[in-house]
Amino acid sequence: MTLSLDSQHFWTYEDYQRLPEDGQRYEVIDGVLYVSPSPRSKHQIVSRRLQFFFYQFELEGSGFVFDAPMDLLMPGCTPVQPDLIVLDRNQRRLIQENYIEGIPHLLVEILSSKPSLDRVKKMNAYARCGVPFYLIIDPEDPSFEVYHLDGATYRLEASLAEDDRWEWRGKSLDLAALFAPLPEE
Repeated sequence: MTLSLDSQHFWTYEDYQRLPEDGQRYEVIDGVLYVSPSPRSKHQIVSRRLQFFFYQFELEGSGFVFDAPMDLLMPGCTPVQPDLIVLDRNQRRLIQENYIEGIPHLLVEILSSKPSLDRVKKMNAYARCGVPFYLIIDPEDPSFEVYHLDGATYRLEASLAEDDRWEWRGKSLDLAALFAPLPEE
């Protein structure tokens, strides 16, 4: 079956499931389909390093971390594919076979080809859904922003640079190491 990428169409999860697996990243926010190319290498390096940081909590039994591509189903966001999804240990029930369904504790977006999608559309959608924490990371102009849900909107809790450290639940993330280039051969 062929599916039209009609911009006037109200997209559903069922429509999304019929899209081709072609290396593009598809997300549906408020019924609108967004398509992004595969991320750049710097994006993936930062994503992997941050995933390792959160994986420490999983090893300790205090949470779970998932990296893209992993569908996240929330009201109005069916699906989105954040770069990282972080769940508390008491959110195990959100983990399904092919997706995460419900409101995670923390979402991470690493800026790439469409920063306004992460900074505006996704931020507003995640706030509407009630996601308590949202991180926006820029690997090109190294910055690390921490947002905390305050009522119905996010409040910037910290804007960190490459020479800072981020403290999360008793662990410290060295942002210089997060943003460091790959070693030369």
